[in-house]
Amino acid sequence: MSKGVNNHNFAGLNGFVWWMGEIVNRFDDLGLGRCQVRIFGWYGDDILVEDLPWAFPMNPINNTRHFEAPSLGEWVVGFFMDGDSGQVPIMMGVIPGIKQVNDFE
Repeated sequence: MSKGVNNHNFAGLNGFVWWMGEIVNRFDDLGLGRCQVRIFGWYGDDILVEDLPWAFPMNPINNTRHFEAPSLGEWVVGFFMDGDSGQVPIMMGVIPGIKQVNDFE
């Protein structure tokens, strides 16, 4: 590493927090594909859905305008942009086949 470069806040070197969670609200008034996610071990059942922060989707750079939010009950994996603060979640992908709600609902 070069001298003089500040790497202590570089993603992955310090304070990078991965998470998994369940989609509990996918109806984003801003139309950005955001979802509210109950992140396992971070946001328990004692926190109301409306109090959960909005998780932003990470879209591919060659298809930024065409997306669909994950379905209710699906599990997603992501990371927190703000590290341990846990208030700026980013969704990276859906874990297929893991769904908690009835497919007929």
